[in-house]
Amino acid sequence: MANPLEELASKAMGAAKLGKAALEGLTGVFRKLTQEHGEVAALLMRVRATHDPKVRAELFPEIRRELLSHEKAELAVVYPAFRMHEEMRQIADEHDIQSGQLEKMLGEITPLAYDDPTWNTKFDALVDLVQRHVSIEEHDYFPKAEKVMDSNETEALRAQYESVKEEAASLLQ
Repeated sequence: MANPLEELASKAMGAAKLGKAALEGLTGVFRKLTQEHGEVAALLMRVRATHDPKVRAELFPEIRRELLSHEKAELAVVYPAFRMHEEMRQIADEHDIQSGQLEKMLGEITPLAYDDPTWNTKFDALVDLVQRHVSIEEHDYFPKAEKVMDSNETEALRAQYESVKEEAASLLQ
């Protein structure tokens, strides 16, 4: 678990992203996803800035749990909803490909010792992948989805997403 200061920084980054999402007109599940992107970004940057195996050992399991539970809930709730709209099906297909890359990369990092010389390089590649994924979602996928889905649908998806994510996170403890 992150120490209180790191947890506060993560929540602050999430709140900033939440405010930005609201200004951009994102609703429901898209606001929630954007908030979570900000929270995990703060943790990723903290780990990226250190070579201390103790900090990696403290934060990486939380990052892994957040990324995997977020992704599993997106795959179970958000992107199937995209498939129900003809103009969003290709986006769902693209996301499925990206998801496989995330799980593969986490699978390469997880068994490494935190002081392994290759750990930092692999973690940097993970951060780059996550940043690209977040950028695509927030600047392309979510705005397009907002034009197709109404706020009632995005709110219903938020509730479903949060439930599935919570369950997935509990299984990753």
